[in-house]
Amino acid sequence: MDRGLEKWAGHQLRLNHHWADSEEFRHWNMRVRETLLPDVSASPTLKLVFVFNSRLHSAALLMGAAFHEASVSDFELPRHQRSSVHRVKTRRNWYSHIVDDCLARSREVRQALLHRWTPTPRAEQLAIDAFVLLTELTPARTELLRLCQYDRPRAFSELAKHIDLAADQFQLSADLLAEVEGGTSAIELSDDQRFLNISTALLDRSGGGVSLTEGAKMLGTTRQALHKRVKLGSAFGLMHGSEIVLPKFQFITVDNDTRLLEGLAKVTKLFDDSGAGRWSMLQFLIDTDPNLADTPQRILAGGRVDEVVTAAKAYLGMDEA
Repeated sequence: MDRGLEKWAGHQLRLNHHWADSEEFRHWNMRVRETLLPDVSASPTLKLVFVFNSRLHSAALLMGAAFHEASVSDFELPRHQRSSVHRVKTRRNWYSHIVDDCLARSREVRQALLHRWTPTPRAEQLAIDAFVLLTELTPARTELLRLCQYDRPRAFSELAKHIDLAADQFQLSADLLAEVEGGTSAIELSDDQRFLNISTALLDRSGGGVSLTEGAKMLGTTRQALHKRVKLGSAFGLMHGSEIVLPKFQFITVDNDTRLLEGLAKVTKLFDDSGAGRWSMLQFLIDTDPNLADTPQRILAGGRVDEVVTAAKAYLGMDEA
């Protein structure tokens, strides 16, 4: 992998309204360009599937060999065959059985990563080879490789979570590409609409959001005062369509008194100054961070602001300067 992609991977997944495409599309476009089968098909969707599946299948072979080498008897990766019973019947596109196989394989590989076992030196090397292959499926590659150097079990556990996210992103990308190719949509989604769809899903995953008016009512303040706090960064607000929305998780109630999560201003400043944007900040806050072994949101709620600031700098690549 070239140094440019390594640098980009170190910044992890970003959502920025100024980018022409959502970041998972950009990531997968890079992966597609690196495939060893560039002429296999004129279909970008099929190439994307091959890239995703090749990493998963190769990693599964390596993990299977590692378990065999270590005489692991309580876990076995299934042979790579699928029954039509498990197909998703609602999928409309020609590639459905291939995508379903990829997603099923990703779940199996994830379980292998989470399995507790005692490797021999050779088995551990095979497993790490699988780990390195799988990190190419996530923009968190740099942090995961760094973590694996001193804590292999924890790194494998963190990678399993990222494989889930990568599988979700892969399915979304493949579905949208196939929809465009197959002409199942009368009008292709605009960049703005695509960003809105992705940011809505991210906001929902964080626990939802409230408007400025609703947030001000919860805090017992005015809409104007809360708007000022959003601009200054002491309240976490994002532009969602034409409205400002505030993620719900930042509203903390103690003894019937609602206030905002402490430490947000320091994190917001880092993301604003870096140009990564606040949607990228939301992604950072709600996903488990390898350096924290938990979500930054929960670490902030525990009052460990400095640790989250340090993790944010690593996420943004500021610790590389």
